[in-house]
Amino acid sequence: MTQQQQIQTFDVLPAKTQTPAQADAVVVEPFTPDTRGINPISEIRSFHRFHFRLTLAYGGAVMATIGLLVYLFYSLWSQSEIEALQRRLTAIASSLAQTIDAEAIKAHRLDNTELTDFQQELFQQFQILAEKDSDIESIYILRPSSVPTELYFFIDFSKGVKQATPGQFYSAEETPILLKGFTKTVVEDQPYEDEYGITLSAYSPLITSAGEKIGLVGVDVKSTQLEQMRARVLLASAVILLVALGVIALVSFIVARSIREPLVRLILGTGAVAQGNLDVRLRLRREDEFGLLGKYFDKMAEELKERQQIRDLFGRYLSEDVARSVLARTQSFELGGQEVVVTVLFCDLRDYTTISERLSPMQMVAMINEYLGVMNVIIDEHHGCVIEFLGDGILAVFGAPQAFPEHAEMAVRCATAMRDALKQLNQQWEQDGMAERWQDMGIDHIECRIGLHTGPVVAGNLGSRTRMKYAVIGDTVNVAARLEALNKEYDTTILMSDEVVTRLPNDLRERCEKVGITVVKGRQQTVVSYSI
Repeated sequence: MTQQQQIQTFDVLPAKTQTPAQADAVVVEPFTPDTRGINPISEIRSFHRFHFRLTLAYGGAVMATIGLLVYLFYSLWSQSEIEALQRRLTAIASSLAQTIDAEAIKAHRLDNTELTDFQQELFQQFQILAEKDSDIESIYILRPSSVPTELYFFIDFSKGVKQATPGQFYSAEETPILLKGFTKTVVEDQPYEDEYGITLSAYSPLITSAGEKIGLVGVDVKSTQLEQMRARVLLASAVILLVALGVIALVSFIVARSIREPLVRLILGTGAVAQGNLDVRLRLRREDEFGLLGKYFDKMAEELKERQQIRDLFGRYLSEDVARSVLARTQSFELGGQEVVVTVLFCDLRDYTTISERLSPMQMVAMINEYLGVMNVIIDEHHGCVIEFLGDGILAVFGAPQAFPEHAEMAVRCATAMRDALKQLNQQWEQDGMAERWQDMGIDHIECRIGLHTGPVVAGNLGSRTRMKYAVIGDTVNVAARLEALNKEYDTTILMSDEVVTRLPNDLRERCEKVGITVVKGRQQTVVSYSI
């Protein structure tokens, strides 16, 4: 199974079968871990993910702001309510003081404890006023003594159970604002707690016609009314906060989702590309930055796929090493090359011309392709580079374009493997009945002739600026070709030069047998040839 078959994480819908709804969506399957069991999403902890932190930061900042606003609202509204109540208390105390007969109060003794008719009238007046205004808890009159902080009740009306009696002592040491009520109308800033409970009070002086200040009238609002008022403000604030919290939560969810989904898809898409799946397309139909990013992602994947197809195409016409070397050049492709020491392999089929006469062109092409396919795999396995297919001939080089110090050994082992593979092919052609065509001509089986020589060559680009190919040029190539032809003379299948043998390890060198010394056509130096 290939890697592409193992990793089937994204599928692209065919363009002709996409519906509008499908076109607006990311046409990918749910991501599955790669062969190493790694899921890109799982590499990030939940609280480290961008949408989570964005939601937390965004929601936290907004909630903090709304919380502050609600607090300010609560404080300002509470203060506003208290100020409104203070104004009411001030108005009630002031108007009430004007209706009370201060001369009649002055006529009563300070320590008088018996309830007079005048006091009963005041009590009833206070009661009626308190019934009309449900916020009022108590109304009372206090009279001063020779000691400024020691006061005495003249009359006291209270809705509560506890009421002061006439002449009852009251200490004003802890309520200095109350003492100011003997000179002018005042109201307390904050609720005050005494033996009668928690109240907010206003005071207004009782002044005789002669201008003598003989007492004050106090109006209290008990804590229950204050707490109810604050409870109403708090409830309104809580409702506002909860509504804001709900709105922020909804908005945060929508924003996070709008960010999370394209981010996840982009991560899955890039993960698929990293695993080699270049068919993935996001097709994000958005008008924001994510849509633009998705657009360029799809364009990138398309171009990567095209480049991969080009590379695959190169691999069909060139060896993988040559294709990789060509694609690695990002600037320009220059003609020429560099001198390197390599081992050249030249291979040809014996009786190829005779065999081709008995086979149809289609049969010949099928046989040659089968043969060359097997040989090409073997050469690749031994890190050789196929330079050309010359009909039935093969020109390969070891040590270029990728350098290997042991290129001679690799070439010899490749040659013996090619010879063994051809024996297996003969057995297969025998079973298929293909061999009958050349056996009728007296050719029992097909053999190859391989020549190997090690020496310097110039490896690089050959041709013109508009059309070029990777090639190796030099006397080493010619010698390898001559050695391949000498196999016919010596009745051998593999011939190699002394330059190859001297570079071999002992196990291969011991298998080599010296065949002879030959003068190669077009070359003054003799070649010592060996078979294996």
